[in-house]
Amino acid sequence: MKSSENPFHPIKAVAIDLDGTLLDHDLNISPENKAAVEELDSHGIHIILASGRHHTTMLPFAKQLPNVEWIVSGQGSFTANRDLSKILYNCYLAPEDASRIIDLGLENEYSVIVYSSTDIHSLSTGKWAEYYENLAGVSPQSTSKEEVLQMDILKVALVDTEERISTAMTLPTVVNWKHYCVRSLKNLLEFAGSGTSKANGLKPLLGHLGLQASELAAFGDAPNDIPMLQYAEHSVAMTHAWPETKVAAKHISPDGPQETSFSRAVAMLKSRTSSRSI
Repeated sequence: MKSSENPFHPIKAVAIDLDGTLLDHDLNISPENKAAVEELDSHGIHIILASGRHHTTMLPFAKQLPNVEWIVSGQGSFTANRDLSKILYNCYLAPEDASRIIDLGLENEYSVIVYSSTDIHSLSTGKWAEYYENLAGVSPQSTSKEEVLQMDILKVALVDTEERISTAMTLPTVVNWKHYCVRSLKNLLEFAGSGTSKANGLKPLLGHLGLQASELAAFGDAPNDIPMLQYAEHSVAMTHAWPETKVAAKHISPDGPQETSFSRAVAMLKSRTSSRSI
């Protein structure tokens, strides 16, 4: 039974990042973070997961939580409900643009990962392909460039050492890239269509739910979270967040262990909304 009183008023929906926010280093949801989600749900608040991950790799986390119906995936390039019966938003990368990044990655010996609308594909082998497999929790399909360019592509990612990813950001193809580009992790540089961002993925969903940005709270830790933190009226960066992400958020989670930062963020938000100080 939902509570008739919402101590988080006026918040009616929350958008929660996964890696570095809801998940710990071992990709687990701590008991404290799960309890925080359960409290939000108990007050009738819509729980939305918003991640750079593929829809399929977000489902296992959604199933661990109460009443997660909506998922914003691929950095906001794809928004749908859990069973994909309602797709509210997609932003595909033009084949010629995807081809440019794939060529850049292969020619410079980066591990190249491609998200299609249905699956994750790897165009590489080796240490960093294995790193990505462990990060995603699934084995990407081994696919050729020719095969993947026949698919609807949501994003292309380059994976390597922190130093080599920094180098990739200085290459002319990347510097002159006109669409979405984000370094979501130190070892990961991602490219997608110009309509991609977690904010853009959330906008049609809020419209579908009959809500406004003033009724949304967002939680994140990395540069890919900045658009949704700026879009939501109520936003909290984790205590360990990237410096630029902290600047973009309206609040920062209180100090403490990283694996429970989200739970402290929710408690802080509850305190602030209850006292109407937001």
